[in-house]
Amino acid sequence: MKNDYRQSSSELREKNLHGLLCRHLSDKMCCYLLKYYLIRLYLQRRGHPISRIKVLRCMLCGIGIIILLEFFGAFVHIFEVTYDDNFVYPYEGNVHEFVNALRRNEKPEVKPINEYKYAFTLKQPQKCKENADSTFRIVYIVKSAIKNFDRRTAIRNSWGIEKRFFDVPTRTIFVVGMHPYDQEVEAKLKQEAGIYNDIVQADFVDSYYNNTIKTMMSFKWLVKYCLNSKFYMFVDDDMYVSVKNVATFIRNPANYPFYLMESRKIYSAHKREIKQSDLMDHNDINFNNKNKTYDLKIKMSFKKNSTIHKFTNNNSRRNNMHEKQEQLNENRKMENEHLLKLSNTSMSTRTKRQLFDFELPDDIRLFAGFVFTRSAPHRHKFSKWYVTLKEYPYHLWPPYVTAGAYILSKEALLDLYYTSFYTKHFRFDDIFLGLVAKKADIVPFHCEEFHFYKKAYTKHSYTYVITSHGYGDSNELLQIWNEQKALGNA
Repeated sequence: MKNDYRQSSSELREKNLHGLLCRHLSDKMCCYLLKYYLIRLYLQRRGHPISRIKVLRCMLCGIGIIILLEFFGAFVHIFEVTYDDNFVYPYEGNVHEFVNALRRNEKPEVKPINEYKYAFTLKQPQKCKENADSTFRIVYIVKSAIKNFDRRTAIRNSWGIEKRFFDVPTRTIFVVGMHPYDQEVEAKLKQEAGIYNDIVQADFVDSYYNNTIKTMMSFKWLVKYCLNSKFYMFVDDDMYVSVKNVATFIRNPANYPFYLMESRKIYSAHKREIKQSDLMDHNDINFNNKNKTYDLKIKMSFKKNSTIHKFTNNNSRRNNMHEKQEQLNENRKMENEHLLKLSNTSMSTRTKRQLFDFELPDDIRLFAGFVFTRSAPHRHKFSKWYVTLKEYPYHLWPPYVTAGAYILSKEALLDLYYTSFYTKHFRFDDIFLGLVAKKADIVPFHCEEFHFYKKAYTKHSYTYVITSHGYGDSNELLQIWNEQKALGNA
C-alpha cells in the first residue's frame, strides 16, 4: 500500500483553520495595535475626550469586520485573474501532439506531468471480455464509497442490471478506494467482490477529496481492460438512472427528448386517423402527415451569458492556434448541422423503429451531462469547496459537467484520459475534467434531463429523466425505479 496518500478532508480543514488563526493572531496583531495607538493619539490631539475602552471597542469592531470580509473571500476576489483573457493551466502549451503520441503507444516529446500511479488491488480484467467478440453499447462506471454496500446492492437490483434490454449489451462496474484503518470493511468488500465480480479497487484512500483519483483510475481501468464499448457513463452511487432514457439519449443527443415528443404526436395522429377511417375502404386510408416536416431545435437552458455547447471531432485540430480555432468552430457548426439534418429531415416519414436508429459517428467526441458554463470558485474559508488563489487564480471555472452523472463516447474517453497526463492535478473531479476538456478542445454538451439536484417526483414527471441526484436511500431508489419501470420509463 502506498504511503503518499492525498490529504483527507479533516486534515485539509485543520490546515485551513490553523492557517487562518495564525495569520490573524500573529501577522496582523501588530498592525491592529499600531492602529489603536495612532487613532487614540489623533483623537487626543483633536481634543476629543475618549477613553481607552471606547477606542478598543472601535478597534475590535474593525477587526471583526476585516476578519468577516476575509472569511467570505472579499479580499481574495480582488486579486483574482480574469478567466476569459488570461486562462492558462499547467501544462502550459499545446498538448495535442503529445496526446496523439501516447494514443499510438509512442514516446511523446514532453514527459507527462501528472500520472496516477496507483495499483489495482481488485482488477476484474475479464469483466468486459465475455468472449473474443464481446462489444457493448454502454458501460456504467459507478463511483462508490467503500462503505456503501446497500447502495451497490440496490443498483444491482435496479438500473445496474446488465441484461435490462437484450439488444443493448451493457456492463456495470463499481470503483472504490481503500479504507486502511477498518479491516472489517475491507474484508466485507473482498467478500462482495468475490460474489459479484463487479468491483474494481485501487490503493488510494477512499475520501471525498480523492474523487479525482477515483475518476482517473476508472479511466485507467477502462483504457486497459474495457475499450470495447461505444459509450461510457460515470455515475455516483446516490443517483437514479433510467437506462432506457440513456439508450435513447445516445441515439440522438442533439434532439433529446424533443424528438420523442414529436414522434409521440405523429403516432397519436396516426392512431386517431386510423380510428376515424374504420368505416372507410382500407385502400382509401391517407396519412396526411406524410409530407410534414418538423423544425426540431436543440433546446438547452443556460444561465445568462452562457454558451451553446456542441459536439467536437478529432479532425478539427490544426498546428496554428488561430487557424485551429477558426477551423474548429467551423467543423463544430458543420457537425451540428449534419446531426440536426440527419435527425430532422426524415422525422415525419420514419417508422417507429427507425426513429431510434439514428447513430452517432464512431469518431464523435461526446462529453454530455449537466453543464455549468460561468461558475465561480468558492473563496470563503470554511466552504467544502474552498479554493485558494495558489490552487486556481482565475475568477471563473472553465465549462464543466457536474460529476454526479455524465456520458462519454469512446473517443472522448481516450482523449480526456491522455490529456490528463498533461493537466495538473485538481482535487475536485468535475473541475479537473473541465480543465482537461478545455485542453483537449472538447466542449461539454448540456442536457437538462441530467438533474444536478433531486427532481421532485411524481409518477409522470420522470418520463424523460436520464438521471436524478439524491437517492442515497436504497429503498427509495428501488421503489421509484420499479414504479418507473412499470410505466415503461426506466
